[in-house]
Amino acid sequence: MTETKRVRSIARRVNHSFLLRALFLLLLANAMAAGLAFTLHLLTFEKATLGPQWTVKMERELSAGDPANWISTLNSTIYTIVDGTGTEHTLALGAYFRDLGAAVGTGIAVQIPFIILAYVGFRRHTGNLLRPLRTMAATAQELSTIQFDERKYHQLEDAIDSLSVQSPGARISMGNTELMGLETAVNNLIGRMHESYRQQTRFVSDASHELRTPIAVIRGYADLLARWGKDDAQVMAESVEAIQQEADNMQRLVEQLLFLARGDSGRNTFSPAPLDLAALVQEAYEEYLLIDKTHRYRLKADGPLPISGDEAMLKQALRILTDNAAKYSPKDSIITLSCQENGKGEACLSVQDNGAGIPGEDLPHIFERFYRADPARARGQGGGTGLGLAIAKWIVDRHNGYFDVFSREGVGTRITVCLPAKEFKDTPAPAAES
Repeated sequence: MTETKRVRSIARRVNHSFLLRALFLLLLANAMAAGLAFTLHLLTFEKATLGPQWTVKMERELSAGDPANWISTLNSTIYTIVDGTGTEHTLALGAYFRDLGAAVGTGIAVQIPFIILAYVGFRRHTGNLLRPLRTMAATAQELSTIQFDERKYHQLEDAIDSLSVQSPGARISMGNTELMGLETAVNNLIGRMHESYRQQTRFVSDASHELRTPIAVIRGYADLLARWGKDDAQVMAESVEAIQQEADNMQRLVEQLLFLARGDSGRNTFSPAPLDLAALVQEAYEEYLLIDKTHRYRLKADGPLPISGDEAMLKQALRILTDNAAKYSPKDSIITLSCQENGKGEACLSVQDNGAGIPGEDLPHIFERFYRADPARARGQGGGTGLGLAIAKWIVDRHNGYFDVFSREGVGTRITVCLPAKEFKDTPAPAAES
């Protein structure tokens, strides 16, 4: 038996079972109704015959003659009762049985169409329930009839073998409709591999370039020390200071690279816990009041704003945003740290400066690794490594948040981080300052 026929057989058995059950319930209901009507008829006869003296303590007898068939038996049925005085009362039930039989037959005739309609509806419902199974059975039946051609799969294996990750346009196209779905899936996988390979190559190239500059600077000052530093104290002091500064830059770059590498491999420690975002922003505000005297800081905090997150990571992201604002803002300009709840019920922190702003063509790329809106000032004006915003984005993504960036050249930049809010109790509200 094929799978399709097996499904049809199951549906047929289910439908027949429903029909038999419905017919049985119909007959049972009519039999109970007929019995109840017969009992009420006899009680009505007894009460009409005996009047107020009616009682259940009497003799009753249902008898018939000895006719040739059951129809004659019903027609000759006599119901007899004997009252307390010994008087007999009889009731001929033949006519009543004929009327009752006609009434039951009429009731069944009226009910049959409804049974048929219910059966049709049940069949349709059964068909809808079994449609997925019928589809699977048809597919299995079709697959069982397909002849397996090993050559097609060997050709597909050879085509995959010949692909190169370094070739961005590499695709599989064998022109076989039976393998089209598999070809599409493989091509999509190849596309993702090419993109990953491109990002990895760019990352390695950018990292090598960033490390090459401090190494060249250290090498140059080391040569200068070797030639003149022994006899010139000023040259020695300048060289040592430059070497220390470039060593610090290299250390910071390596630490950022390691953070991103651990993040990409899922090895960064992420420990979310209930915390107040407004309190975290206030702590950062107080820190920058102490460590940065060249800018004026303001705080706008609507707290408390409870969230669930990794406090150390969020503070690191906030410091990255604030450091960037300080680097690209004039001295004595205002940098505003704020924290509020937006219209979506999300907890948001933002850093706003009055710096030069970011050109519109650079905005889509500011979170890319090693990207700088102005490469010429990368080192001369404290531009950093180009990894800070990439790290901040990784942290925000890990918290299921997102960035909202607003910037105008000559006006300033505001970067907002929005995080899912989470309620918890007993959180002290930080004092808002300005």
